[in-house]
Order: sequence, then C-alpha cells, then structure tokens
Amino acid sequence: MEQGLKYEFPEIEEFARLTPFQHNVLLEFKEKKIIVKEAYGADHSLFDIFSLEFVYGNKNDALVAPNQIVINQSLSQKIFGQMNPIGIDLMFNEKAYTIKGVIKDSPANSHHKLNVIFSQQISKPNDISELEQSERFWAPSAYTFILLKQNSEITAITENFESFFNTHMSTFGKRINAQFQLIATPLKDLHFSKHMSYDYPKGNKLYTYSLIFIALFIFMLAMLNYGNMLIFNSVENAKITGIKRTFGASRAIVFWQFLINSFVFITISVVLALIGLFVTLPYSEIITGIEPAKFIEGKEIVQISILLIILSTISSSVIPFINQFRNQRIQLTNVKPTNETKIRGLKLGKSVVIVQFALSIILIIASIVISKQLNFLIESDMGFDKDNVVLIELPDEESELLKVDAFKDALKTSTLFSNIASSNRVPGDVMGSIHFQLDVDGETVTKIVNSISIDYDYIPLMGMKIKKGRNYSREFKTGASQGVIVNEAFVDYCGFTDDIVGEEVNSVKVIGIIENASFNSLHTEAEPVLFLLNPNPNGYVNIRLKTSKIDEAIRSLKDTWSAFFPDVPFEYQFLDQRVEMLYANDMRKNTLIRLFTLISIIISAMGFLNLATNISKQKTKEIGIRKVNGASSAQIIIMLNKNFLLLVIAAFVIAAPVAYYVMQLWLKSFAYKTDISWWVFVLSGFIALFIALATVSLQTFRAARRNPVLSLKYE
Repeated sequence: MEQGLKYEFPEIEEFARLTPFQHNVLLEFKEKKIIVKEAYGADHSLFDIFSLEFVYGNKNDALVAPNQIVINQSLSQKIFGQMNPIGIDLMFNEKAYTIKGVIKDSPANSHHKLNVIFSQQISKPNDISELEQSERFWAPSAYTFILLKQNSEITAITENFESFFNTHMSTFGKRINAQFQLIATPLKDLHFSKHMSYDYPKGNKLYTYSLIFIALFIFMLAMLNYGNMLIFNSVENAKITGIKRTFGASRAIVFWQFLINSFVFITISVVLALIGLFVTLPYSEIITGIEPAKFIEGKEIVQISILLIILSTISSSVIPFINQFRNQRIQLTNVKPTNETKIRGLKLGKSVVIVQFALSIILIIASIVISKQLNFLIESDMGFDKDNVVLIELPDEESELLKVDAFKDALKTSTLFSNIASSNRVPGDVMGSIHFQLDVDGETVTKIVNSISIDYDYIPLMGMKIKKGRNYSREFKTGASQGVIVNEAFVDYCGFTDDIVGEEVNSVKVIGIIENASFNSLHTEAEPVLFLLNPNPNGYVNIRLKTSKIDEAIRSLKDTWSAFFPDVPFEYQFLDQRVEMLYANDMRKNTLIRLFTLISIIISAMGFLNLATNISKQKTKEIGIRKVNGASSAQIIIMLNKNFLLLVIAAFVIAAPVAYYVMQLWLKSFAYKTDISWWVFVLSGFIALFIALATVSLQTFRAARRNPVLSLKYE
C-alpha cells in the first residue's frame, strides 16, 4: 500500500515500512551466538525520515540491497567490542547479512527499539493475479511511516482514499465483503494514540495527567505550609510592621521586604531541591522504567526552576502582606497582636491544614485502591493456570526446529515436568489474526478474530476449561483444515449460540468451545480467539513443573536444552512473571503514587506541627489557669488534641467523596475491576488521624507539662 500511496498522492514525499519480527532473532558471529529482541525489517528510506545517528557507516549505504543489516551500538560492542564492524557478516537463519551501519541505541522511552534492522526490499508487481495483488494491500504486516511534503496535510490522503481503494483494494474487499479504513496518527501523538492490533503497548494519558496533578498538589501543599508559616509569623511580628507604617513606610516598601525574604528562602529551597534531584536521579529508572538522561534536559530544568521561584515568591508574599494590611495601623502598633488578628490567622491556618490533609487523604485512598486493583488483576483467574509454567522461545533456524519433538519427548521422561506443549504465541504476545465470512440474516459479513496455533497438549497444560465439545486429540484425524476450537468471546462476537459445536464456520468444523481466557491483560474484555491445531508450531515450548524444587527443575531443563541445542543460549521465563509484566506500567505508576503520598503526608504533618505550635503558644495562659485549677496533663492533652481531631474529620469529609469519584473514573479504564470497599475509607481515615495525632502529641505534651507559674507569667 505504501508504495501505491506515494505514487498516487503527490503530498507524500517519502515513506518507510518497519516490519517487526514476531519472535527474538538469533545472530551468530563465529563462536558467538546472541539472542536479540525487537528486530525489524525496514526500507532504506527509514533513514531519510528519522534522524538516526550512525556510529559507524552512513545512511547512504545502509539497507540499500538485500541481505544487509544495521545494528545498534550496544549489540556491536557486545559482539565486536570497540572494533568497527562495517562489512562483517552476521549469520541469521543460516544466511549471511552484511553489517552496513551501527546506530546509537534507541532512547528507553522509544515506541520502537531499533536493536536490529534487516534490509527490506520494496516488492515490484509481478505476474500474480489481480486478487492476490489486491490482497497484498490488506496485509497488516508493517508499521508505515509517511513523510509529507511541506505545507501538505494528511487529510488530502485520508479524505480522498476512496479512489485509491477502488483502484487497488476493492477486488479483495468485495471478495470478503469488507471496507478498509485508513487511519493516520501524527508521530507526536503516537504514544498516547488508541491501541491497535499488532501495535506495542502505549502510554496512558490518565496516568500521566494524574501524576502531573499529584505533583502540583504536593507543590501546593508545600506552598500552603510556607504561606501558613508566614501568616503566623506576621501575626507575631505585627508590631514591627505597624511601627514601620507609623514612621512612614509605604505599602510598597513593606511588600518588597516580604518579597525579598520569600525570594531568598525559596531560592535556597530550589537549590537544595535540585541537589536532591541529581542525587536521586540515578535511582529514578527503577521507578519510572525510563532512563532519566533521556527525558530531562538541563535547559528545561533551569527554566522550570526559574519559573517556580518567580511564581512561588509572588504567591507566598501576597497572602501575608494582605493579611497584615487588613488591620489598622494603631492595631499593629500594639505591644501584642489583637485577638482579632490572632483569630484571623488561626482560622486561615486551620483552613490551610484542612486542605492539606484532605489532599493527603485523597492520595492515601487512591494508593490503597490502586494497590487493591493491581492485586485483583494479578490474582484474578485469567482463564488459564499461570503458576509453575516455564516458557522457552524456540530458535528460528529450520535445522534447530527439527529437534523440537525430540527435545519435548526427552522432557516427558523426567519426573520434574508434568506436561509439555508448543504454541506460536504466549500471553502478552501480539496475536495473529484471521478473517472469514459468515452468513448473518441472509447477508455475508466478514469477521476478523485473533488466532493462535497450538499442539494437542496446550489446552490441558494451560488448565483451560472446555465448556462444550472436545480438545484436539491424536485419535482423530483433525487439523486446521478439519476442525477448530474457539472461545466464548468468539461465539458471542459472531452472534452464535453454544450449539455451534459440530457446525461449520467458513467450511471449518468447530469441535470445541473453551471458557474465555485473557491472553493480554484484564484491562480489556476477553477477545475472540480461534485456536488452530499445528502439532509443531514455531514459537514457544511451554513446560509445567511438577515439583516445588524450582532450581532443580530449571537445572534439568537447561541440561536437556543444551544437549539438543548446544549452539543456542538457554533463556527462559516463568509465565506468572510474564503476566505480571502486563501490569508493569501500572505497578510503576502505583509506586510513584505511593511515593507522592508519603511526601504529601510528611508535608501535611509539618503543617499540623506548625499549627500545633502556634495554638500552644496562644493557649499558654489558658493552659496555666486550667492547671492551677486542678486540670491534669492528660486533660490538657485531650483538650488540645480535640481541636486537631475535628480538623482531621473535616478533611476526611471533604476528601472521601472526591476520592471516591476520582477512583471510580480511574476504574472505568479496566474491564475487570475490584470494588471500592468501605474499609478503604475507614483505613485511610485512621491513617490520617494517627499521623495527625502522632505529629502534634509531642507538642501538646510539652505544653501540658509546662510549669503553670511560667505559663501565667507568659506575656
């Protein structure tokens, strides 16, 4: 299609296809054998569209002829050290490929990691039939990137695609009674675009915006704390301001004093924050999964820091300035602040603390709900038994694949393994697809479903439950052309009933229906899947362990593998670990949210401590009078803590409905989700209460134990 589009639409300057290999590739150089993930076939024009930096070689010579290869810098160093490998041959699938370029590694946050790129020649029309030629345009085998000419719009292609379809694609379209929709996504929007078949997992805007908002929340909490501290200090220093005003100081002079004090304090804070950032930066990849150097630029950090200093300085200066100038000059020159001034500052301080703790409670609830949802996803029944299953990816070489049956037979003789089966896909893989026609209400319609090739033992090994019909059996002469097994989602998707067993779909008999199994994640509903029998599918060997002695089983497995495939490195993965990887992005975001929650709690606790200190100061004389009249320290502590208890309750009342609403929105992104239990709110409330009381208790204890004589002499 890409070639045809370029010839018929003058808006296209260049195009490039990027065809992913479905499995890892095994590269050989002399005695070295390296397994590489994410290998692609590509056109030479890829280097004209993307700015890939060459370490060795140049883009003019790369991928211009068959049997050429470009590798990344890490792979080059792994095989050749610091040597220039241009012109050296690497073996793949018993064929030599000449290295024509070494490019720098793809950034960790790239959508496609270009580790190995094989030359992919643009096929020219040949003597194939019109139907076969038309079908080629429908094959979704490659990612296609189009570079538009300057001042051209993609709508010139998408809105005029019908004529192209009629010329090149309608023959096959009429054959399967289907239409083709051309979807174009700007490269800058690719990471957050809608996920499509054969594509790699993408970013989640909801997570990204949530983390941005949480970061802003934490920043706001810190600023509220600082503003609160300034307000309390301004109440204590009201006399100084009043004297300055009495002796002629203008409002502008007083404001500039506030501004300069805030600027110095905040600038020092930002410098300390930058030091903390660069100290912790090497560890951020553990949490985010992205190399920090790839997404943080020094220039951007400076710009953000300057912006934060300016905004924070202005905002933190205005509030205490306005608070003081609400009072008359004569009030500010009193020996001590008036009760009205104290009460106003105290009310504002309490309001700030309520807001702070409400935000912290929201984060606590969110963290608990997210953890609960992730545990639910990982522990939920996905329709197969993922425990104690080891996956081994098979090599692509035909000579090696001929040994697979013997390898499986050798494993079956061991008491360490209970079942062995082959499949061309495993959970988490991009699945294949198959299209077929059905007669629905007298009309022929086309359906496209996922497909996976399996052997006789795969369904029993995976613990899938057959709802109706039977599994593939060696006792029957059956294969992909004689019978298929489908899942419940397939039946629903095609509009059938359970009576489909024994019926034919597109001239193929359905011999069984299995209960739904989610081969990707539980973010989405189980998709329709068609299971095709292939006694020796290329892809994976699945081994279920019989013993709890995992280490012994893996050693035995490695020894058997080395005996049959001595030239192929032994690599394995547990199925349950692979399933957990489906939620790796969710887990990283949850870790970040937990970290942000901890930070917000610390900041809120500091705000509580600040409030407790000031309340204790203002109630010094009251505490002394109560103690003289017989009040015990315990009674004083209860009296002081009662105020903070009410603040936490007020914060909880505000936070609970907001958190419930936000988490309900978040849970809508999952097809299978947990409920937001009542105990989540109770637990969050108790955590917030414990933190608040633990924070202020030391201060209230000190105030309650103070000598009443000293308290009465206060002021």
